[in-house]
This record gives sequence, C-alpha cells and structure tokens, in this order.
Amino acid sequence: MPRQVPEQEDFAAEPRSIDLRDYWLVVRRRWVLVVVVTLIGGLGGAAYAYNAAPSYAATSQVVVTAEGPLGQSTQASQQQVNMSTEQAIAQSAPVITQAAQYLGVQPAVLQTTAAKRLTVTVPASTLTTSNVLQIAWKASSPRLAQAGANAFAKAYLSFRHSQLAGQLATLEGTLKAQVASLRAQIGQVAGQLSRSSATSSAHQTLTIRLNELTSQAGVADTQLATLATYDDSGGKPIYAAIPTKPSGLGHSTLLALGLLIGLLIGLILAFARDVFDDRVRDVAQLERRLGAATLAVLPPAEHVSVVGRNGVKRQAPAIATAESPNSRAADAVRVLRATVVAAAARGNLHTFLVVSTDAGVSSGRVAAELGVALAESGRRVLLVASDVRGSVLPQIFDVPNNNGLTDLLAGGGDPEVVTHHPKQASGTPLPATIVKRLAVLPSGHQLANTLSIVHSSGIRDLLQSQRVNYDFVLLDAPPATVSDAFALGSHVDGVIVLASEARTRGRAVEGVRHSLDQVGAVVIGGVFVGRSKVGRHRQQRSPEQSPVISPAPASTDRTGSAQAARPAPPVTRPFPAVPGGTPSGGPAKRSS
Repeated sequence: MPRQVPEQEDFAAEPRSIDLRDYWLVVRRRWVLVVVVTLIGGLGGAAYAYNAAPSYAATSQVVVTAEGPLGQSTQASQQQVNMSTEQAIAQSAPVITQAAQYLGVQPAVLQTTAAKRLTVTVPASTLTTSNVLQIAWKASSPRLAQAGANAFAKAYLSFRHSQLAGQLATLEGTLKAQVASLRAQIGQVAGQLSRSSATSSAHQTLTIRLNELTSQAGVADTQLATLATYDDSGGKPIYAAIPTKPSGLGHSTLLALGLLIGLLIGLILAFARDVFDDRVRDVAQLERRLGAATLAVLPPAEHVSVVGRNGVKRQAPAIATAESPNSRAADAVRVLRATVVAAAARGNLHTFLVVSTDAGVSSGRVAAELGVALAESGRRVLLVASDVRGSVLPQIFDVPNNNGLTDLLAGGGDPEVVTHHPKQASGTPLPATIVKRLAVLPSGHQLANTLSIVHSSGIRDLLQSQRVNYDFVLLDAPPATVSDAFALGSHVDGVIVLASEARTRGRAVEGVRHSLDQVGAVVIGGVFVGRSKVGRHRQQRSPEQSPVISPAPASTDRTGSAQAARPAPPVTRPFPAVPGGTPSGGPAKRSS
C-alpha cells in the first residue's frame, strides 16, 4: 500500500519578519545576564560616586578692553580684539608662571595641574557682542578653587598689562623723537625766513613750510600728552566667589548613570550572545529550523522510583497521562494527541516514528506518553521499541525484554506472541480500558547483526502487517546522531522530531530534517520539550474514582451505518524471518 504524504506548509519558504516581540523574547531569555550587568554598572557608579573626592569649580571673568593708542574706546576698536588669541594667552606658559607666583607653587607643578583643572572659554552668546574670558579652576576645596581662578585672572591681566605698557613706552619714545625733530626743523626754517626778503618768493615758501612744521609739532605734542590717559590694565576683572556646592554629577545621578550604562551593556551582550547562540530556545526557532509546525510543547521528564517484577528498584520516566491525568502536563500530552490524530486523519497515516535530535530528550518517554493518551481516547495503539540500542519502553511499562523486535526480524514468527499489554506505566496502574487497547513490542535480544537487521526491509513488512490491527503504531528511535533513526524514518508514514529547550542546537535540527528528506521520510511536525516544570494541580477525587477516559470513536462502514469502536484483539499474523537471522531464544508468551 503506497504511503500517502500529507500536505505541509513551507515554513522556511519566506524569511520571518522581526518585530518587537522577537527582541522581547531575547531579553526574556537573557534576563539574568541583563540584570547582572545592570547591577554591576550600578555598583560601579555608586563606588565611583562615594570614593571619588568632591570637586569644586570657581569661575573668574575678564572683560578684555581694547582702547586705541590715542584713547579711542570705540566699539570698532573693541571688535578688533582676537578673542581666540586671548583665550590661548590665558593658558600660555608666561601666564601660568605668573599664576604660580600668586599661588605660591612651582611653575612646573602648576603647568601639569592646569592641563586637568584649568578651563578658559569664550561664551558663545557673546562672541560678537563683547570681549569676555571665563577662567574656571577646579580644586578639592571651595577656597582653593576660588584662589586658582582669581590667580589666573590676575596673571592674565598682569601679562596683558606688561604687553600694553611696553607698547605705550615704545610709542612715547617715538613721539618724543618726532617732536624733537620737528622743533629742530622749525628752528632751521625760522632762521632762513628771517634772512629772506619779505617780497621774495622764497620768503612765501618758507612761511608755508614753517606753518606745516608747527602744525605737525602741535599734533605730536597732543598725542604725547594723551598717552598719560591711556588705560594699560588690559581689562576689567570680575573675581570668582567661593563655590557653595561641588561641581559635576551628584551621587544619585552617578548611580542612575551607572545603572543605565550597565543596562545598555547588558542588552548589547544579550543580543550578541543570542546572535551567536545556536541553541533552540522557543517554538518559533524550532519551526524555522525544522521547516514544520510545532505539534505541542511538553514539560521536561520527571523520574520516579519503580520496583520491577524482578524486585529491583530503578528509575523510570513518569508518564503524566497515567500518574496524574488531570495535570497540566497530561493536558500538554493531550494537545499532542489531538494534533497527531488530526494529521493522521488528513493524510491517512498510521505508523509514526518519534525521534529526538540529541540525547537530551527521550523518544521512548514521549512515545509512551502519546501511546497512553491515544489509548485513553479509544484508539488501539502499538508501541514498538525500535531503539535496539536501549529503549526505555520495556522499563516504563515493566514488560519482559527477552524476546521482541529483533527476534521477529531475525527469525520470523507471530508478532502477537511477543507483544505485551502492560498493566502499569512507571509504577502507576493503568485502567483496564487502556490496558486492553495498548500493546508494547519490546526491542528483544541484542544479536550480533542487530543493526543490520533493523536497517533491513523486514521492519517495513512488520509495520505493514500491523496497520490493520492497530489504529496507531508508534516507534521510538534512537537519537538522530545515529543512522538507525533515518533508516526507520523511511518505513513509517510520518516522523515526529523532538527538541529540547536551550539544549538542542539549531544546526542539529536542520541536519535531522535534511537527512530525513534524503531518505524520503515525511516530517509531520516537531515537539518542543521545555525546561520549566509544569504544575500538576491534581484534582481531589475518591480512591474508587478512575481517570476519565474518552469513549472510543465510532467507525463507519461503506454503507454509512455507524459501528462501535473495535475492541477486538489484534489479528494474529505470522511474520516472515529475515534471511540469516538466528534468534537466541524462543518466543515468550504475551502477558495478560
């Protein structure tokens, strides 16, 4: 009977758009990292705030004057002052040397300190309207800050006064020499004029020349006299007052700033780690990597102590649908049951392989959960322990494993003989209705050619023979890191891929999907096994009450008449042996 391939949506056909929820998921996944880095930033800000010495800043202002050499104090002459040059002069070595004398420190020491504490600025709002220098000095105390700012203001004015006084002295000497020269020329012209005839042309020329020299001498005398009124102070200082509070950021501001910087760094690290982290952390990532829908989200496995039929105490995965049928964990399994039943109905699927991408998830435990849930809903289910390397199905249902799948494939025989109807699941008794519908085929003996037997076509014939006896046949596969899973995947109607939250790698999921596609397996969906435990929330009920079991669905024959669900035992059908197979033991009787 040819296998029908169900229609699937192409989940990887188009890239998924990024929205704010994706960023929130990243932050939620990495919230510990973000919180830790934020707290470190806050502690760093607090440590800096409380350990750093307080700093005070005082500011002196100098209104730079620019009178002309003849006492002209016009706006045009003031605008001729280059404030960029004056700003550089206020921080120059001569000014620092003079300020060191005022402060009583060594010039070399003040030169080094000024690079960190001195600030000379020109207010931007007054660049074109006034000539103001703001000289600020930072110190550990208010008085030192005031003394430093005032010392540099005085040193700047002293330096500028010395420059202007030098210019004034030079100009005074030039004017005195000019006056002396003019007076000498006046005396010479006056002598020549007295000796010349009043009616001669020379007398007239000498008169004009004398008048010119007398006028020039008068101007020079006036300029020389005006020099006494020249303001050579260089500017008008507005000395700094004692600062009343520290400058810079306060303790609370530094703490908030540290927290903010820590938060930003934490978010950057969180997104960087998420970009380079290939682990599957949510359902959306699993769907993108697998290229198929997520069938259900299950809680992690819980283990319970079980005493087997041989009296040996062991650990086995707890089956929520049997141990706590009213819990949220059992409800999650029933969601998986509903999606699998829907997929089976659409594609006429009967045989399923449950395979995990890595050893972090037990395919046998999920197959057992799904098998019990399907039997609970009235379906006839066969669980095949096809993980011949170590299936947990015989351990969960406490059935003998001395004969099973490998013995059938190697020596042939009746599958019904080595099939068991378990009465318990991980130590929890199963209701009679589930026992009647659920069957387990153990893996059997470990033979010398076990792996070659599993890879043979005999498994396909076995599954084909059981399609008429059971509504669902579930196979647990070894992890996809071995080849058995892909060999089994080519013989079933559908494959369910398991992934573990924060453990399964995205590349591993893509590799499993690619390998299953290579062998022609049909992936019907994935199961995401989370890290957080699901609360059981047991409901109180009397001991004689049994878990609610859904009635078996009615089937319809070709005439359209409804028939009751088929509770009849499976049809016994001998299974041919694989050539060359030699079972190491005889068939065991099926347990009741």
